[in-house]
Amino acid sequence: MLTKSLLQKEVRQWSEEVLESPNEDFNNMPACPFAKQSWNSGRVQVVLGEGGIWADLVDLIKNFDDTYDVIVYCGTDYDEISAEEFEDRLDVLADVAVPNDLWIMGTHPYADDIPHAVNQDNFEALTDDNYYQIFVQRLGHLVKSSDSIERKGYYQNYTEENFNSLVTKRKKKWQAI
Repeated sequence: MLTKSLLQKEVRQWSEEVLESPNEDFNNMPACPFAKQSWNSGRVQVVLGEGGIWADLVDLIKNFDDTYDVIVYCGTDYDEISAEEFEDRLDVLADVAVPNDLWIMGTHPYADDIPHAVNQDNFEALTDDNYYQIFVQRLGHLVKSSDSIERKGYYQNYTEENFNSLVTKRKKKWQAI
């Protein structure tokens, strides 16, 4: 059974091995160039969520704790929420989050390929338990950080469509608040 302690350890290991390592897909930058610094400064909160209707996640969004750069909400009820419903729920949550200068993105175990996702085929999980992940972070900070790595060529391997659907979209949403 997945415990909060084991989840914290696994997400940390996943970040080190998948997000923090230089990657040729991102111009030899880490998939998440800011993850290591956030972890090292204790600014990442990993939550083993209640799942269901995500009332606990909504509470985390409404009361976002700026002690953290990112909250990683993990749910084990992925068999009860299809990948499509998961994406629909994230869209609904974005309507609450964006006006509060927050950005939400996530991944579901049964989701089809995400065009801008980092390859994690070589990651060896600590547990056989699957879960979805939802990342909550300050939108303004994310946009400014994204702008800084764009100048370094981070997005050079993105198609124009993928760049617009991710980077341009969130920047426009931030500028509108």
